[in-house]
Amino acid sequence: MREPFILFIHPQGSNWLSEEIDITRIANIMPPYGLLILSSYLDKKNIKNEIIDLYAYPEKKESLLEKIKDLNPTHIGITSTTSSFFDGYEIAKLVKENFKEIKIIFGGVHPTAIYEKILRNFKEIDYIVIGEGEETIYQLLTSQDLENVKGVAFRKNGDVIFTGRRKLIEDLDTLPFPAYHKLKGFPSKYKLPIFNYPRSPSTTFLTSRGCPYSCSYCDRSVFGPTFRAHSSDYLIEHLRFLKKNYNIRHINIYDDNFLLKKERVIDFCEKILKENLRITFNCIGRSNHLDEEVLKFLKKAGCWMINIGVESGDEELLKPHRTKPEVERIKEIVIKIKENGIRVKGLFMMAIPGETKETIEKTMEFACKNPFDDLNVTKFTPFPGTPIYEKIKDYGDFEEDWSKMNCLNFVFIPKGFTKEELERYYDLFFKKFYGRPKMLINYFSMLWKSPESVYRFVKDFSSFLKARKNLRGSHD
Repeated sequence: MREPFILFIHPQGSNWLSEEIDITRIANIMPPYGLLILSSYLDKKNIKNEIIDLYAYPEKKESLLEKIKDLNPTHIGITSTTSSFFDGYEIAKLVKENFKEIKIIFGGVHPTAIYEKILRNFKEIDYIVIGEGEETIYQLLTSQDLENVKGVAFRKNGDVIFTGRRKLIEDLDTLPFPAYHKLKGFPSKYKLPIFNYPRSPSTTFLTSRGCPYSCSYCDRSVFGPTFRAHSSDYLIEHLRFLKKNYNIRHINIYDDNFLLKKERVIDFCEKILKENLRITFNCIGRSNHLDEEVLKFLKKAGCWMINIGVESGDEELLKPHRTKPEVERIKEIVIKIKENGIRVKGLFMMAIPGETKETIEKTMEFACKNPFDDLNVTKFTPFPGTPIYEKIKDYGDFEEDWSKMNCLNFVFIPKGFTKEELERYYDLFFKKFYGRPKMLINYFSMLWKSPESVYRFVKDFSSFLKARKNLRGSHD
């Protein structure tokens, strides 16, 4: 019997833009962080593995097949979001048509949420890793008795077998650093959006897992509701590793709850200062996790921008969907962030269940009246595994086209709206926010401070407009 060798593949994602350039790839290419952790974990266990990132480097079928033939893996592991599932599945079909002996493993948030539906309908997929994958994938590759491996779903005699949830990793510091060296072109190929970083090279950085909140639109099925975090010492060593090996100068702290524990955040900042790491960073957080003391430490340690979850400027709209909405608190904290010399980006949603024309107008007014430097407006998407998913049709029309479920399409239309009306409001939101003279001055001044942003702005501007026109459709 051959020694196991798994080839991890990060799919490109469904090309729903009909041959136009994918707007998400123009704006942002993130490293497949989860695969990098799995890879390094298996390296530690002496299990051979490689990574192909098709999102960063798309390939034709013939070229991919040639690579698979040359590598000759025993297993292929495909990570999947909802919108990338069908692209991943096409890879699975291609592999099975040409290499029947290779076992196909799927993992990620989408397969975890609806593993039974996937295994019953997509026969090329042999196994699904449920939830946190490090130890599960190792045991799946090495065990002769899968029914005793926790965290796996598979078919047996026509039935779907789920072996039960695996206990979550309590001490995240036991995990090795991500296997960055497995990524072609790292870090230069992987870019944050322009205006979202002051210098490069930059990369994504995760400090914790799990979320104690229960918002209607978030899926916690992979990492669970229990907050677990790396120690500050581990994170500092990780930063040293990135600086030494890849000259990383800016990190984007991507976990939703980096700011959850005040003492941990302050300790992390103090150690960055003590080690004189001279690194800048962005982070995401909720307004109730920030105060004057934390902001001062963040600024001293190099925090360049904070992304604040707002969703809507109407608190009544948010109450059924978000744990402790605090619209008034957000107003106060945005001002404090600015007073401490940190940029602030508002994260908004449109077409939340219960949305009305009045709540959209209120949200646009909220964004424009408060001193946000930037914003992101996602189109509400009821993903499988979220609390809202099973009852979404009570609130409006839902087109469950997985390939379009990436927060860039109005797949859900609340009662009282048409898709065309939502698209017009979406465009109006950006025009109102970015069309103000102070915003135009702000952004053009930033361009000249960052030669790389100037280059990317000029290079990608026409492609961005072309892709965005396709994205809007023909409602204009």
